[in-house]
Amino acid sequence: MDKVGGYHSIALPLHNSLYYRFIYVKKHDDRASHSEIHNQLASNRTVHVVNLPYQAGDDWIKECFSKVGMVQSIHRNTAQNDPAVSHSAEVNTDQGACSLINSAHVVFRSEKSVATLLSTFLLDQLAPLPTKLGLQGYLEQYRRKRPGLAAIKEFTDKYMAEFDAREAAEIADRKTMQHQIDEDGFQTVVNPKRKIPMDLDRLPKKQKSKELQDFYRFQLREKKRNQLKSLRERFEEDCQQIEKLKCANKFHPE
Repeated sequence: MDKVGGYHSIALPLHNSLYYRFIYVKKHDDRASHSEIHNQLASNRTVHVVNLPYQAGDDWIKECFSKVGMVQSIHRNTAQNDPAVSHSAEVNTDQGACSLINSAHVVFRSEKSVATLLSTFLLDQLAPLPTKLGLQGYLEQYRRKRPGLAAIKEFTDKYMAEFDAREAAEIADRKTMQHQIDEDGFQTVVNPKRKIPMDLDRLPKKQKSKELQDFYRFQLREKKRNQLKSLRERFEEDCQQIEKLKCANKFHPE
């Protein structure tokens, strides 16, 4: 199987597999389209490639086709400049966003490279590893953002070790500068100690906004009720005090 719908099939080996992935190429025909991008392509040095892996970026395409000749440029196809493409989308990978539009035009530097490619049945270029899509892709993205306590602890310990090393080096440099004497015989005055961080507890705290008093009617009623209650309690206390003094014969009210 070397021709499919006028396209020449080329096999790509898969990772850890005996099977192959196929891409399909044919020589570009500038008479088939009149778009601006197609007008920029050299018909004798350009091939149209379809069924590219979704994860294939420009670097991978260039490396793949450089095995048959030097690549001048790569033009990724979109629904606007390629009538064979009906949908366009993007997926997020570790290397960034990759296009789901799996066709492109590859322009070589020489016509001989096109002839060599059209007579090649196997390219020694591993197809990129597939990216998980859908639910599995979201789960993988979720796990990457939350690596776990062990990974966080390792990162924190490494950061603190580097911070302590920089701090120790800074203190050592200050001590070294403290004993240096310049050409005029003056000694540099350097504080060997590290600046004390500002104590946040000593900073004046902003007073919380006070609640408006006596603004609502229920606040006025509650205030009067509390005042009456306080007066009753004081009256009861005074009565008890008078009774105690009467019993002690130290006070005789009229």
